[in-house]
Parts: sequence; structure tokens; C-alpha cells
Amino acid sequence: MSIHHSDIIADIAKVYEPEVYVELGLFEGETWSKVLPRAGKSVGVDVVDRNIKGGTIHIQTTDEFFKHFDETIDMAFIDADHCFESVLRDFKNVSKLLSPQGVIMLHDTDPESDKLFDKGYCGDAYKMVDWLQNNEEYNSVTIPVREAGLTIVTKKNNTRTHGRAVK
Repeated sequence: MSIHHSDIIADIAKVYEPEVYVELGLFEGETWSKVLPRAGKSVGVDVVDRNIKGGTIHIQTTDEFFKHFDETIDMAFIDADHCFESVLRDFKNVSKLLSPQGVIMLHDTDPESDKLFDKGYCGDAYKMVDWLQNNEEYNSVTIPVREAGLTIVTKKNNTRTHGRAVK
């Protein structure tokens, strides 16, 4: 049995009930359609108009989108350009706007076969896993969902005790 990433993201949306959901890279809209009923406001970005319905969809690059978008994001799914540099840039742009309890999901971070390293599939987006593990600002977990993997990221809460004894 293989779990599809869109089902996990939909379940997370069911728990989070995000006021603002942002999806970068809509493909055929499977994840979009599953999250849409759970989000207050949904904003999608893709360079190709695939006639996907619901929410607000911007047909432009993610770089262009973030030049004008400045709302607080509660939940985001990054699945646009699969090259590490682009994924990192998208991640940083989302992270700047992420609410303190927000969540970011990254697709294509755990490819299960060599053929998936092609730019048309996962590219080198998997490098985000190492980048996140070496960054003390974030919590992350990568799960091996169908073919490409999914990484779930939150900002570390600066109110944690970090092992200090509570008095």
C-alpha cells in the first residue's frame, strides 16, 4: 500500500484548518482540491494555466508572486520548480510569512529511484532535507510517501525550555 502525499496534506489541513493556505505548483490540482474545503483562503501559484477551479490562482512564477504577496501563511505546500535553489528560495519566501504555528510541506524530498532525479520529476529538491537538518530554526520530518517523499516543516518554538529544568 502506498500513501499519496495529497492525502497526508489534506489530513494536516483538516487538523490545522488554515486561515491562509498557499500552494506553489498546482500540477493537476489533486492536492489543491483536497485542501480547498479545509482552508479559509487558498492561494495557488503555477506557471501553467491548467484551468483549476476554486480559491485564487496566480499564473506566474513564484518569484513574481512573492514580490506582491505579504499575507501571513498558516499552511503551505511547495511543489513548483524541483531544483534545490528554487525550492530553497520558495521555502525562505514562505518562511518569512509563516505564522508562528504554521506548517510547510515540501514534495519530492525522498525519491525512491534514480529515474526520479530527473528535473521533470524530483530534480535535486531532496537536498532540502540536509539543509533543514543543518538549520536550527526548523523542525522537520521526511516521510517516504509514494515515489517522491514529503517533508513536513515547522519553525522551532522559541518558548520551549530546550532541556532546562522547569521550576
